[in-house]
Amino acid sequence: MSLVITADHLARIAGRKTALMPALAEWMNALCPQYEIDTAREYAHFLAQACHETDHFKTLREYASGSAYEGRADLGNSQAGDGVRFRGRGIFQTTGRANYLQLGIKKGRRDLFVNHPELLEQPELAVWSACEYWATRGLNDPANHGDEELLRKKHRGQILQLSPVEFISYTVNGGNRGLDERKAFYATALSILNEAESESQTLASGSRGLPAPRAQIKAARPAKREKAEKKPDQKAERKDDKKANKKPALKAGAKTSRTSGKR
Repeated sequence: MSLVITADHLARIAGRKTALMPALAEWMNALCPQYEIDTAREYAHFLAQACHETDHFKTLREYASGSAYEGRADLGNSQAGDGVRFRGRGIFQTTGRANYLQLGIKKGRRDLFVNHPELLEQPELAVWSACEYWATRGLNDPANHGDEELLRKKHRGQILQLSPVEFISYTVNGGNRGLDERKAFYATALSILNEAESESQTLASGSRGLPAPRAQIKAARPAKREKAEKKPDQKAERKDDKKANKKPALKAGAKTSRTSGKR
């Protein structure tokens, strides 16, 4: 039974409710399992990053104007105005012409998001774009390591030893901005979703256990039939016993009757 994310889960992770949460939860349940994001640990890492990037699930567009990205060749911003036009959008804040272009190619319409960047502010595409990012960077692998493990990551020429949540944070953010908050969101999300996953497994086990009593009843039925089949035999035996007991009396009666008849 797949783990189901609810708006309440998002609110508890973020520490507040927002208008976006119901729609985001709906699309997470529809899309995340398609990218094999479906366990408590995987969702906890995914949601920790999303919660920070969206300011507690409050916005799907970067607050800054995007002018800081102007001329950034690493983001594919080669044309005037690209910085503002392709500022961060979606729950992982997809940024830059090159990334918008790649998402359009994934959708089978090369210039879809280049021509209409605002589409990534829709909950469905906001979640989908984050799932694509997660999958192309192979983030389920570090997400499934134990929290105490250290993973090696090269960052700006240095090899860093990072915990899984740090590794994923550096990948999503490109650095350690907001790292403490991301860690806090992760710890909260993991606690909430471990509990939800445990409840889900318990319910699933209960559902699987329901046929067992029926099977036992069914198994017991032949015994009942066998018992029922024996009853006629027992009655027959009792009748035979009665007949056996009555035979002498009947014979005696018959002789008297015949004798008197002859008279």
